[in-house]
Amino acid sequence: MNSSYEAIQKELAELTCRVLDHSLTNEEDARLTEILTEYPELIEDYTNQIQVDAVLTADLYAALPEGVDLETLDTADYPTVVSEEVETETGRTISLWQSVTVVTVVLLVGFALWLNAGWWDGEPVNQVAAISEPAPLALSHVGMLLDTEDAVWADEELGDDIAYGTRFAAGKQLWLKSGIARIRFESGAGVVLEGPAQIKLNSSMNAKLNYGKLAAYVPDEAHGFTIDTPEIQIVDQGTRFGAVVDPLGKAEVHVFEGQVDVKPQSAAKTLNLKASQAVLFSRQNELGAAIRLTPTKFADVPTLEQLTAAKSGNYPPVEAVPFEREALRNEYALIQTKSALPKGILAGEAFEYPATSLLQQTGGVGFHYEGWWADPNFTRLMVPEQRMQWGDLEGGPMVLQSRGHHHAYPSLAHRMARELAEPLTEEFYFSLLVKYEGLDKNDFFALWFDDVAGGKGSSHSRVPNFGLKEKRFFARFEVNQEGFSAGLVEGECFLLVGRVMKEQSSYFNRLEIWVNPVGDQGETPDAVVELGKGAKKLNAVHVVGMRIGQYTEVSDSLFVDRLVLGKTFESVTQPVE
Repeated sequence: MNSSYEAIQKELAELTCRVLDHSLTNEEDARLTEILTEYPELIEDYTNQIQVDAVLTADLYAALPEGVDLETLDTADYPTVVSEEVETETGRTISLWQSVTVVTVVLLVGFALWLNAGWWDGEPVNQVAAISEPAPLALSHVGMLLDTEDAVWADEELGDDIAYGTRFAAGKQLWLKSGIARIRFESGAGVVLEGPAQIKLNSSMNAKLNYGKLAAYVPDEAHGFTIDTPEIQIVDQGTRFGAVVDPLGKAEVHVFEGQVDVKPQSAAKTLNLKASQAVLFSRQNELGAAIRLTPTKFADVPTLEQLTAAKSGNYPPVEAVPFEREALRNEYALIQTKSALPKGILAGEAFEYPATSLLQQTGGVGFHYEGWWADPNFTRLMVPEQRMQWGDLEGGPMVLQSRGHHHAYPSLAHRMARELAEPLTEEFYFSLLVKYEGLDKNDFFALWFDDVAGGKGSSHSRVPNFGLKEKRFFARFEVNQEGFSAGLVEGECFLLVGRVMKEQSSYFNRLEIWVNPVGDQGETPDAVVELGKGAKKLNAVHVVGMRIGQYTEVSDSLFVDRLVLGKTFESVTQPVE
């Protein structure tokens, strides 16, 4: 562990102490929030210290009936206990009541740490049966995981990769270290959770958000759905709303549709918030202060189609819209056909196979022998009526067709990827022929480059991306930081050329794109993007992949051919000899 990180840990401990003795200034409060945001792994240390302090400072006698004094309590009606005094080395004596108090505090502290660490999942060790326990109640499921995006979990029971469709029992506590997770409650409410976050699913109508970011869609049947936080309670009155809770207890509430009732835990007054209102609650202002409504701060809630599909209990659903039947012309089309790939390239794929599925196909140039990973529900190889072409560049007899998917599917269900034979460690160019049918503003397509293929919920949204968004071609390192070129026309074939650079750096930090370039336009790109703060620092590219957006309709189709990677602009734009 380096010295700078140790200094951060020491600073966090000092700020936590100031929180506990109620002497934290506004500047220190802001610094504490900054530390916990930048180092989410320290949130658990912070919450542990807060919980231990709460136990140690609790009034152990608060539950005694009014008028009862331990020192004068008549024990005649209770079983006799021999009172002893233990003499210490210094000659002081400790009464039995004092001993009980000390032991009680120790047990409470241990119990708090035990709950926080999740040790209940382990096997009991050296248990001694003293008193018979009542039989546990049967578990009732209150929620279901719909999908994730780049989720990193901390769950000893379910593991690092929680499967879509997993059901959660009442009382289940989820810790999402980073990424996004969408959950449907049995009441019909749907929420999207963004890490770092910790939430406890109490029932089908209630959850407690200890910290993190959450947005909810609550249909009529779930009217009254409630989110508790350490400082406030949010009761839905038929709406879409968002909440942000930091580890210090500060909370934001944003109302997008309908209205909610917000009740501070320490106040009797309930505040009614309507659509387009947002309020910040803090220790200094428990009644809240108006802030700007920011819908873009929150991820998309589950779609209505997802919530409906999950209602049956079987999720994710099975694709019910098959591809149109294609005549088996693939093998015939490949007879005595020259490759559409030029020579002298780093890697390339012409999608020329005697099959209709891309899954596990191992052709092309410069790729790993294991072949493509692709979902046949959404991708296929086909013979077009006319080859894709732009200028002197012509595709082959077959193309890759990739279509949208039903909105009931997990948002990142549609991906394809393949590992390169050798990683790309220096700047490189790429090109591909692309055509889109069914174009509208919600459609999305991206060609991405990463050092890992990732799991089913990997979005690859923080690495070099090139593609289609808002009817225009784009390049980006992270979401909502795009550089756009001119728009594209539905049904027309385009040549997209890109450059991934290392500009005075050990990692890729600059992207350039050209759309339908004429001649050598290597010095005049249509759009340029620099590496942003939130992007992944990528030293090498091991995997190339593509994906379609969540809201791309099943009837839409993306056609791709002649994917080429090379060292120069000329190498990826030259025709086949």
